[in-house]
Amino acid sequence: MKIQLKITLLFTLLCLSVVVLLSTAVYYFANEKAFQDFYTRLELRAVIASKINFDINFQNQEAIENLRSQHVQRLPEEEEFIIRTDTIDRIRNTALFKTAGEQLFSDALKNGKAVARHRFQFFSGIIHQAHTGEYLIIVSAVNSYAQNFLLSLQKILVTSCIISTLVLFSIGLLFSRQVLFPMRDIAKRVTNISVTSLHERLKVGSGKDEITFLAATFNDMLSRLETAFETQNNFVSNASHELNTPLTAIIGEADLSLARQRDPEQYRESLRVIMSEAEKLKAITSGLLELAQSSFHGTLVYEQVSVDELVHNSLQVARNVYPMCNIRLDQSLRPEVGLGLNVKGNAQLFELAISNVLMNACKYSGEKQVTLAVAASKTHVIFIISDQGIGIPTAEIKHIFDPFFRASNVKNTKGYGIGLPLARNIVHLYKGNIEIHSKENAGTEVIIKFPL
Repeated sequence: MKIQLKITLLFTLLCLSVVVLLSTAVYYFANEKAFQDFYTRLELRAVIASKINFDINFQNQEAIENLRSQHVQRLPEEEEFIIRTDTIDRIRNTALFKTAGEQLFSDALKNGKAVARHRFQFFSGIIHQAHTGEYLIIVSAVNSYAQNFLLSLQKILVTSCIISTLVLFSIGLLFSRQVLFPMRDIAKRVTNISVTSLHERLKVGSGKDEITFLAATFNDMLSRLETAFETQNNFVSNASHELNTPLTAIIGEADLSLARQRDPEQYRESLRVIMSEAEKLKAITSGLLELAQSSFHGTLVYEQVSVDELVHNSLQVARNVYPMCNIRLDQSLRPEVGLGLNVKGNAQLFELAISNVLMNACKYSGEKQVTLAVAASKTHVIFIISDQGIGIPTAEIKHIFDPFFRASNVKNTKGYGIGLPLARNIVHLYKGNIEIHSKENAGTEVIIKFPL
């Protein structure tokens, strides 16, 4: 069942329930009012009957009867019954007693008056104390007015409910169509977006309703997909280039050596070139393997890792690779209570992440100073690695974590574009965070946070 039909049916049922409830209330109160009015009229006739039959002040009974027939409208099937209270037991088997019910007689004897009803036949009885004894005067009549009125009212209310159902269903259909129109528009636009048009975005209104939130969520998802596809394209193009270059050099050098007879020194030179390019190929494939392994969220190793030991080992690795690099350790941001800090994770992976960032800073700083600062908050230990090197062009920072991506100003420097993506994967693997702030020719600052 479509959502539009569900909304229409739900709207119709809810509104129809209110209509039926109101109709029932109208019928009930109309019913009660009609009955109460008829009881009052019957009681009045019972009083008149008692006055006519027992009041000694009335001298001309015939004149009174004429007066009553002229000025008091007779009710449908109206009847009067005058019964001595001491003879009530004798009429138990009569139609009057069975129709009016024993409750009428007992209530009248107890309270002085009583009313009763059998379907649309109404009874009103009062006790009259005459000089000849105590009498129960009962007046009965058929309430045909209420019967006809309630029957007409019932037909009107039922007809109104049927018409209301059709009207409410039509209104609900229009209402649901109008409500779901923005969602249909979103679905139509999303259907037209493909791999080749991920740059397109849905139109987001200025409101703060759920439809606006849905469109904004779709746009965020499209942005992430576009970034992912761009990253994939960059990875494929850069990886193919990085892998193809040493392979081409190896094949070319081998072809050149085999083209004609050469002396031993030339063969040794060719082998040195092949060896060098093979080392590059090995470094690239090793980096790819580490990158793939760092993205695997399998069974993670969690152990207490000393921050002091981690810093010492990372500095040693960076200084071994770049012995001329001027690295300064800054612990001025570290609180005294933070001495002896530990983080939970894998020491080798943590060291790999920090040393990679440190080696990048050394590589692109020349002989300028590189600073490693250690800080701590209530929830994280923070490593800040800053340099005064060539920096990263602003437009290219968003791609800096793409595998094999290298900034345009470092093309002449040896590298493979694997270090930062590897560091990012390790940091994210252990629920950390890594940020890069850089400006071309003004240096770079990398902030790594690991939870305590």
